[in-house]
Amino acid sequence: MDKKVQSIKWLYLTFFLFPVLAMAQEKETQKDKETNIDEVVLVGYSKVSKKDVTNAVGSVKADEVKDMPVNSAAEAIQGRVAGVQIMSSEGSPGADVEIKVRGGTSITQSNAPLYIVDGIQMDNALTVISPKEIESIEVLKDAASTSIYGSRGANGVVLITTRGGRKKAATTINYNGYTGVRKIMNTIPVLDPYQFVMYQYELYNKGGDLADQTTFNTRYGAFDELASKYGNIKQRDWQDELFGKEAFNFTHNLSLTGGSDKSAFSLTLNHVEEDGIMLNSGFRRSMANFKYDFDISKKLKIGINARYSRQLISGAGTSASGSQGTNRLRNAVRYQPFEGGSNVPIDDFDPNYSTLTNLVNPLILNDNEVKENRTNDLLLNGYLNYNITKDLTFRSVIGYVQRDNAVNQFWGTVTSDARANNNQPIVQLTRSQTRRITNTNTLNYTKKFGNHKLDLLIGEETVQTDGETSNTYTKWLPVSISPNEAFANIQSAIPPSGMIQDAPRTAALPPDRLFSLFGRANYIFANKYIVTASVRADASSIFRPGGNQWGTFPAVSVAWKIKEESFFKNKEWLEELKLRFGYGLAGNNRIPAFLYDTFFTTSTDFGYTFGSGVTPGATTGNTLANKNVTWEATVSKNLGLDFGFFNGRLYGSVDTYITDTKDLLILAKIPQTSGYEYQYQNSGKTQNKGIEVSLGGIIVNKENFTWKTDFNISANKNIIKSLGAGVSGGNDYYLVASGWVNNLYDFIAKVGNPVGTYYGYETEGRYEIGDFDFNPATQAYTLKAGVPNASAVANGSKPIQPGDLKLRDLNGDGQITTTDQTELGSAQPKFYGGFNQTFRYRNWDMSLFFNFSVGNKVYNANKIEFTTQYLYRDNNMAAEVADRWRWFNDQGVKVTDPTALAALNANTTMWTPPQGNYILHSYAIEDGSFLRLNNVTIGYSLPKGSLEVLGIKNFRLYATVNNLFTITGYDGYDPEASTRRNPLTPGVDYAAYPRSRFILTGVDITF
Repeated sequence: MDKKVQSIKWLYLTFFLFPVLAMAQEKETQKDKETNIDEVVLVGYSKVSKKDVTNAVGSVKADEVKDMPVNSAAEAIQGRVAGVQIMSSEGSPGADVEIKVRGGTSITQSNAPLYIVDGIQMDNALTVISPKEIESIEVLKDAASTSIYGSRGANGVVLITTRGGRKKAATTINYNGYTGVRKIMNTIPVLDPYQFVMYQYELYNKGGDLADQTTFNTRYGAFDELASKYGNIKQRDWQDELFGKEAFNFTHNLSLTGGSDKSAFSLTLNHVEEDGIMLNSGFRRSMANFKYDFDISKKLKIGINARYSRQLISGAGTSASGSQGTNRLRNAVRYQPFEGGSNVPIDDFDPNYSTLTNLVNPLILNDNEVKENRTNDLLLNGYLNYNITKDLTFRSVIGYVQRDNAVNQFWGTVTSDARANNNQPIVQLTRSQTRRITNTNTLNYTKKFGNHKLDLLIGEETVQTDGETSNTYTKWLPVSISPNEAFANIQSAIPPSGMIQDAPRTAALPPDRLFSLFGRANYIFANKYIVTASVRADASSIFRPGGNQWGTFPAVSVAWKIKEESFFKNKEWLEELKLRFGYGLAGNNRIPAFLYDTFFTTSTDFGYTFGSGVTPGATTGNTLANKNVTWEATVSKNLGLDFGFFNGRLYGSVDTYITDTKDLLILAKIPQTSGYEYQYQNSGKTQNKGIEVSLGGIIVNKENFTWKTDFNISANKNIIKSLGAGVSGGNDYYLVASGWVNNLYDFIAKVGNPVGTYYGYETEGRYEIGDFDFNPATQAYTLKAGVPNASAVANGSKPIQPGDLKLRDLNGDGQITTTDQTELGSAQPKFYGGFNQTFRYRNWDMSLFFNFSVGNKVYNANKIEFTTQYLYRDNNMAAEVADRWRWFNDQGVKVTDPTALAALNANTTMWTPPQGNYILHSYAIEDGSFLRLNNVTIGYSLPKGSLEVLGIKNFRLYATVNNLFTITGYDGYDPEASTRRNPLTPGVDYAAYPRSRFILTGVDITF
């Protein structure tokens, strides 16, 4: 880790600290200075001058992301806002993006922030908005700023303003398009054909069973033939064949903006065609956004915004959210690495090999697993702004958001699902629709008198959410049917005699209603002292009426503009110096509705036979009602300092914070004697505390050359302060399963620990000859007295032999049991951030953007699976298995003499792949620190006026590389992978879709 930390420090000094020092020495003053101090930011239903902000607010403006050729706004702002972590779960097209503000507050519920797009709440907004549409993004980070959003603001608020037209502006047309290619960055090394066969030789011959030896010879050949047969055989690199294609991308952005004396409009169109590096995977999106503002009179203004998006994510991917049974990556890693070895050609499905190995040719499997995920998003909103007087303004905003999602999945005849159902294809059709109506009404009073400035806001808001879902699972389709035919003709399925088709399931989503009253007061005295106070009261239908529905969330913040004091007033070198403090309470109600009552669900799954049919039955489910469940509450304290020096040449901010969350909304596991398995409870406490630093500088600002740099770094310490007696049965911990292996509890939630603590065994290498007593008569190895025995835990209760995996006996009882498990580190980084360099020389421009993370651990579950033998032979393994303990010499003879066996393994270091169940041990917990050059862009703009005769105002060509390189010691595909969706189990890299490098070229034209 020290080398990686030194690399990060070196790059920081090179790209940030040295330039800032050089900037301070520069003598030349600038006439047209750049500054971030006079910006206007959006904070809680109104805009505020940045110099008057009293809260912790991170901001990203259009200029910072306009040259970022990415298809997701989340990618564009990654690493640009201190205290905000943006992580893609894997590298697949349209992959889920996790965004956490200051570490997140909940441990079992969502930590996603609230998104407000042009005044309207919209889920996952950053993933469905093109960066070209963005006017600004503000991230409200402390409760003093988020409490105005009450029950929805505990995990931060992301305010997105999209581009609009300008009044009295000529119509402008802009086209920005690019095309490029993606390539896989790295693969998991595996045994080559000869290494694979030698490993199989050992597995088949170690036990001395004649039948096994005959099976090996039939399948692979006699030992004296192996070197010549497999030493030079062509290797099938399944990962390269499955992920190695050149994946092309075509992205088009077209915008029209303009306005008259009383109106302004903008129309934005976006179309993306992105192939995935995995065969049969890709992403398609078409999107349109129209905004129109009109001044009916000097007092009355109205505006409308209409957004529509259609997207298709194709491909079944490498995994699902389930256990190892859904791991499709396994087939590319563990399938035999050569042609032959069976009577069935390798490019045909081999049912016998599949039965023996639980593997299917990855290319055939990929063709037989089809998934199409279609999503349509509609956002309609309008506003009315009426100036009652010059100081008093009424504003009303109404919005409608609808999301339609349709997922079609097909399992062909070679899949395990179909083989378990008469070897016939299966189709699953899942449909859902969610609708949300929002109405917000505010009165804003602003008055300035003498040294006093007063800004008052009161308002009310209602949010109504509804929806429906349906699920149709159809088995026994015709063997010859294609996926598209199956999706359109599920009625062609014919159940075998005596079998009954599953009935379709439909359900209405529990309605969610929210009514809110809020107010805020902002007072400024002498342009030096600022006080902001707010309060919001929310009533949610999620909680039981009559006491639990209402939550009240107050906040107060103050700021002192030290720069405006007389002792600093005339200091030309000081541009800004402002001290801020905020305290606030925010809430969270992100649990399903009506958990305070018991409801029955009817289904044939719970039915009974009566006559010749099945009568649907009813059940209450496995979650016990809790009439006392109420708001989760987050208290945040924030102390910040904003500064600017050298006429705006150096600027930044420092924030420290403590965030305490109590009454956590937890899905608790309860004693099954209750008749239920789970119950939602208010139980437990968490705390996040940390520091955030943002720095920026204009290092050089000459006529022909400018150099600007921005840097941010954040450190967050997360701990669980209480789990509550109702959750942990009086203990200070409970175990959590990540889910990649059924019944493997590999995380621990423990008081005093951070969320995301790994839990397993400590690896102690392997058993050596010196750990055993050898009986020459029986040629048996027996563990010496006092040597811990890991047979039951790691080797399927088979006798321990030299070379087997050795685990540390932490309690000293001579046996390896579950009591020897311990904490193995955390997914939480010690610090993280990003820095950007922007250069302009005459008509050339270049930008380099880095992001980094230091101190987090990654759980490489692939490493466990691909170095564990488990139940199957004829599986390929990870390349490090080539360095395993050997039992056979170069002549294929088993070595039993202890001295000769020790000499044979003198230069090997790896243990024999265990034959027991998969377990977590420290071998798979790796340092996830990294420094990634996320984006490099070089552009050239033709001189102004050179194409004016053609009506072209601006013409820019650019070339970009995304994900150019990553400095890391992590062995897997990607140190940022996190494929589990539970907040308690982050940092698990299991069967993740590999991340790719993207090389592209594009053009930006303005007419």
